[in-house]
Amino acid sequence: MTFENISIKTSVLHFVFVVGMIVNLDSLRCEAQGKAAAAREVAEYVMKKFSKDIAEESLETITKKIEGAVVKYGDEGLEAIRKIGPRAVQLADEAGEAGSASVKLMAKYGEDSLWLVGKQSRMGIVAAHGDDAATALIRQGEIAEPLIKSLGSPAAKALSNVSTQNGRRIAMMVDEGMISKAGSRAEDLMNVIAKFGDKGMEFIWKNKAALAIGTTLAAFLSDPQPFIDGTLDLSKVAATSVVEPIAREVALKTNWTAVLMTMVVGSFGVYILRKFWSRNSKSV
Repeated sequence: MTFENISIKTSVLHFVFVVGMIVNLDSLRCEAQGKAAAAREVAEYVMKKFSKDIAEESLETITKKIEGAVVKYGDEGLEAIRKIGPRAVQLADEAGEAGSASVKLMAKYGEDSLWLVGKQSRMGIVAAHGDDAATALIRQGEIAEPLIKSLGSPAAKALSNVSTQNGRRIAMMVDEGMISKAGSRAEDLMNVIAKFGDKGMEFIWKNKAALAIGTTLAAFLSDPQPFIDGTLDLSKVAATSVVEPIAREVALKTNWTAVLMTMVVGSFGVYILRKFWSRNSKSV
């Protein structure tokens, strides 16, 4: 290969590199312009919606703050500001390490997220148990916090998938001791509620007395859907669970030798009486 050919190839590669850089820079410039335009659009919206909170700030100032939030928190920062207003940036910054998580919550839930954002214990629950915990805390309110702390992710999933009324019912079942009595099956019970939602919880609430019996609970948890759908009758399982142990206990405590001897003696006595009556009838 001649020096001239090497020089031509080098020039071509250099040209391709320069063109690539120009295209890349142009793409970045367009992206930056797009974000700047989006930031200004949100700033205009925010100034109208939250005029009382930012009366002394100009459009340019608000736009720059929003641009900074987008750089730090991404598009979710933009959405959080749209829903909460400029204070979303302050709340996220004050949250420290939980700043990004706080922005995600504000972007998704808006004003409803504010009782979580900035609350270290609640944000800790969200960090430990994820989106289900966030949904459960926002949907169920304060009753969800101790339940998730004690029962963990299964409770978070269950509470995130039921109405507030059924959320209160779960809390009542915990207070009444039904969940603790379930022992190692408590997690399975929460998983059933998480899977079947309000329908499953309605069934459990109506049948909580029957489900307090360990064998009945085990039968239900092994295949809950037929019971919830009404294909199987839980009351029959509960009745069997009560009668069989009693019968077994009676059988264990019964002196079967004495019972057998009594039956033999009784049968022999009946035989003697029949013989006696037969002779008397003949003599007459």
